[in-house]
Amino acid sequence: MTDDELLDPTDPVAVSRRSARRLDRLDGKTITLLDISKPKASHLLDRVEELLRERFRPRAIVRQRKPTYARPAPDDLRQEILKHSDAVIEALAD
Repeated sequence: MTDDELLDPTDPVAVSRRSARRLDRLDGKTITLLDISKPKASHLLDRVEELLRERFRPRAIVRQRKPTYARPAPDDLRQEILKHSDAVIEALAD
């Protein structure tokens, strides 16, 4: 496994995956903030959004929410994020 490979702990069999390519900049990009439905995640994302707007010039910041933190995001939500986002920030909080 190299530095840019990850293992997905939700897979029943260890399968190596590559991480997404990092963006050079966030200016002019559409950024999705994904709330995974844990308590207080929205508070964390409120602050992340505030900092993104202060430090960068994103084209748009889109807020999305998973139905439950206990399961992966539904396929339609993942496809929507892939289609409309340049970057995703996922929030975990309690």
